[in-house]
Amino acid sequence: MTIKPIKILFSLLLTTHFGCSQPSENQKDNLLNYQQKDDTKFVKKTHRYGGWYCPDNLFGFPAIDISNWNTVPVIRNRFPSREETQTQASLIFVDTLEYPNSGILDLNLPKLAQHYNRHTNRYEYVIVIQAFRINNDSIVGFRYLNGGNGSAHISEVTLLKETEIANIYESKFVSIELKIKGTVEKVWKVMTDKNYSNTFTSIKEKEYNIPENWRDSTNFNYYYANSGKSLSRFAQKHFGNFYLQNDYAHLNYSEKIILKSNISDGSCTVKVVIGPFLSDVDSQRKTIKNWIETVKFMSEITKF
Repeated sequence: MTIKPIKILFSLLLTTHFGCSQPSENQKDNLLNYQQKDDTKFVKKTHRYGGWYCPDNLFGFPAIDISNWNTVPVIRNRFPSREETQTQASLIFVDTLEYPNSGILDLNLPKLAQHYNRHTNRYEYVIVIQAFRINNDSIVGFRYLNGGNGSAHISEVTLLKETEIANIYESKFVSIELKIKGTVEKVWKVMTDKNYSNTFTSIKEKEYNIPENWRDSTNFNYYYANSGKSLSRFAQKHFGNFYLQNDYAHLNYSEKIILKSNISDGSCTVKVVIGPFLSDVDSQRKTIKNWIETVKFMSEITKF
């Protein structure tokens, strides 16, 4: 499968705050431009299902290589149960008693689509795994190729044709999950503090001729020369977990890292998703594995 590069459009970043919590009841969705039958015998109630943005949900919705997009689990022809929304097959629970005029949209899921992400300032491929009608709106729930999930009005996504899908470059992500014997604060410091950058520079200089000021171009101690133009950065504690996400123009390359604290033993679970990569995926997997192993080593031996 070959892929043609898509045109990236840029817009002003509207917000950098995101998470997997449900939007408030007062949030109104007025962006829909999609005709649906209006059943006037029901009193319309404002819903809260469009506009979810949960890119940090890497444990719930792991990264998916583009060649495997149509293998993801889905629930067809019915609404998922509350329990099923805690799986990879679905993400939005709709109470049909609360919204009696809701219904399923027949899209033969899953569907590959494009969606403009205001947080990353670029169009991104998403896998639509849920589609339903509620009030006069039509909503889709999707998962990002690089992990995490979101939702939007159906008018905000473009479902791709088979011919368009066939022209997408076959690329792959590097995903690593690792447990480190150290607190999330310690691991985060090793990853992001410039004082530790020399340790990682010595590792990367063995493989790449990186610039001396490489650390000035990123917010953590990792560098990839072919990322392209930087579009957005995020690195801070978020909903109780440390989370980092950097997004770039070339191939929609991203760096995602989330640190999860294990209260039982004081350790830290790290989830890293970086990519996508083309022919250099194997070499980059080796480099990223060495990098996270160095983070582990430094975090476990260093005393603060």
